[in-house]
Amino acid sequence: MVGTSGADPGTGLLTVLSLVGAEWLDITPDRVTPKLGDSALPPGGLSGGSTATASVGTAIMLSATKVLDDLQALASDPGSPFEGQEVSYADGQLLSGGAAMTFGELLRATGRTSISAKGSSAPGEELTKHSFSSVGAQFCEVRVHRWTREARVSRMLGVFDAGRIINAKTARSQIIGGMIWGISAALHEGLEIEENGRLANGDFASYLVPVNADIPDVDVHFVEYPDTLHNAVGAKGIGEIGTVGIAAAVANAVYNATGTRVRHIPITIEDLLDD
Repeated sequence: MVGTSGADPGTGLLTVLSLVGAEWLDITPDRVTPKLGDSALPPGGLSGGSTATASVGTAIMLSATKVLDDLQALASDPGSPFEGQEVSYADGQLLSGGAAMTFGELLRATGRTSISAKGSSAPGEELTKHSFSSVGAQFCEVRVHRWTREARVSRMLGVFDAGRIINAKTARSQIIGGMIWGISAALHEGLEIEENGRLANGDFASYLVPVNADIPDVDVHFVEYPDTLHNAVGAKGIGEIGTVGIAAAVANAVYNATGTRVRHIPITIEDLLDD
C-alpha cells in the first residue's frame, strides 16, 4: 500500500501513487494499492500549484527505498531465512545464495505482518537558485465567419516541457482538458454582474460553456526531459500550464484573421462587428 492524506481532484494522483510506488518497489503497478484522502495517512499537502506529483513522487521514492533496506536487513537478521547472508532485492523478491523468496513470504517467516516507512519532500535551497516552472507553447487556428463574425477554433496544438511524465495517458488528458478550458475562457465564459452585485447569468442557460461541437482536433506533445534538480523523480506540474496560453493564442489568431485586436475575454460576436 502507498498512501498519503492528500486528495485527487481528478488529476490522476492515485495512478501516480501506483506507478511510482511500483517503480521503486520493483513490482507491477497492479500489486500496489494507492490510498488518498484519509487523515490517518501521512500528510500529503494540497493538490494544487502544480506540486502534487513532484512532492508525492519524491516522498514515495524515499519511503520505498527505506522499506527495501529494512526488508533486506530483516532477511539477514538472526533467526531469519537468510541469517548472516548478504541479501539483495529484485522483482519483488529477496535473493541470497541462489535462493529467493517474496517479501510476503519473508514477513510470514519472521512473524511480521508488515513493514512500513514514511518519506517526506519539501523545497530546498535549490528553489532560490533555479526556476522550476513547466513551460510550453500553444498554437491554434481560428476561423471567423465573414458575415456573422462567429469565431470558431478549428485546430489546437500544445508542446510542453514538464519534466518527467509519469503517466502519458492521464497527463495528455489533463492538458487537453486545460486547453478546452482555455477555449471556454476565450470565447464562451463571462459573468455579467448587475449594479447591485447580483450575477445576471448565474445559470447554465445563460452562462456559456463549450460543447463537443466547439472543440476541434487537439494535439499534445511532451518534451521528455526529467528535471532531477527539481526533485529526485524528475517530474514537474501540469495543472495550470495547459490553460494559460490558449486565450492569448485565440486572441492573436482572431487578430490575424480580422485585423481587430480584442484585449478582453470572452471575445464575442459584438467585438468583431464592423462599426
